[in-house]
Amino acid sequence: MNTYYYLSADKEPHGPHTLDELRALLATGKLTEATMVSAPGSGNWISLATLLTTPQAMPTLPQQDAGPCPACSCKLATTLNLLPERCPQCGYRLRPQNPNSLWQNFLLALRKSFVLKGRATRIELWSFVLFSMIFSFIFLTVLQIAAVILLPAEALFALDTPNYNDMPLFMTPEVKTALILISTLTIIFNIVLFVPQLSATIRRLHDVGRSGWHVVLYLAMCLVLPFCAGCIAGALSNPSTSPLIFIGIGVALSLTLIGYALYLFILLILDSHRGTNTYGVSPKYPIS
Repeated sequence: MNTYYYLSADKEPHGPHTLDELRALLATGKLTEATMVSAPGSGNWISLATLLTTPQAMPTLPQQDAGPCPACSCKLATTLNLLPERCPQCGYRLRPQNPNSLWQNFLLALRKSFVLKGRATRIELWSFVLFSMIFSFIFLTVLQIAAVILLPAEALFALDTPNYNDMPLFMTPEVKTALILISTLTIIFNIVLFVPQLSATIRRLHDVGRSGWHVVLYLAMCLVLPFCAGCIAGALSNPSTSPLIFIGIGVALSLTLIGYALYLFILLILDSHRGTNTYGVSPKYPIS
């Protein structure tokens, strides 16, 4: 018997239902003739009126066994290698409920700022990275405008000139207050963006079967970078007294950090592992 899904007012699929059940829902007023319907796995949505007039317009496609539902263990079937949106028996969502916009994924990562367990899809992490870059640009622009308004021209010139020695002359109480305010806002802004991005990165690594400790190791290696730069700069500035081994150590550590960063980047753009791994059920492919 052919079954069909219908789209509710909030664009959520419901079903599957037989033609008789759809007619009953239409009679009660829950559905209208303009309600969009589709056969399982079809992807072709037509109006209910069209379906009821010509049921053959949407034939049921052949299905294949897909194993048990992870929630109720009832047998599932795929159509064109696609699972239905929900389990027909218990309603468990079988395909990912991805937000419809990058903004919603950004908000999801923000809400889960302190959640280190579980998994995160690529779109969740990279949506947060995208909007973080946009907000950082806006924040820095506003901060520069505020600095121009709050600080005198002499203080701005002193800040832009590292070797300028008269900066203390312009450090009036008003200038000090403005600098403290700007610095505090910058620190708070960076923390607000860093924490959720760190947690989302850890959950993204979980999604591809890797430990979140990879991020901790990378951050620890970043702390060594100033030492690398110091070794190279010191050896180059005093070649007669600094052995070449310092240059070698600095270059080796720098290349190691670059290589490890590239490795992490590749992990973060990999597709989700299907099914369940050590860190939980895949939000994108609940069934392997």
